[in-house]
Amino acid sequence: MTIEEIREFFSKDQFAVYTGIEILEAGDGYAKTRLEIKDHHLNANNVVMGGCIFTVADFTFAVASNSIGIPTMTLNSNISFNSAATGKYLYGESEIIKDGRTICDYLIKITDENDRLIATVKSMGFRKN
Repeated sequence: MTIEEIREFFSKDQFAVYTGIEILEAGDGYAKTRLEIKDHHLNANNVVMGGCIFTVADFTFAVASNSIGIPTMTLNSNISFNSAATGKYLYGESEIIKDGRTICDYLIKITDENDRLIATVKSMGFRKN
């Protein structure tokens, strides 16, 4: 799929659109996304809500794993928070670990605009043929 096709496909992902996540790069099992942090992304401690960070990671996984043109659904995800997100942007970037016929495995890194590691997420997906 081209980046334009990927963006068009994911324009129907209403929660990601509502959240404000942008697709910066995508294709061949790779994705890079960005979220501009706004007040409604913050929790009571004035840092980005963990669920928001996970949403960026989950969407990055979805874009990367579906970019090869085979519908892929999450089987399992595990998140580790490394630092509080207090900057202006969050970036999600995927790295494929295993690209099998029916099962794929990815590592998603969430960083801020200073390349500080905010969270890592390991996601496994099922490819629906």
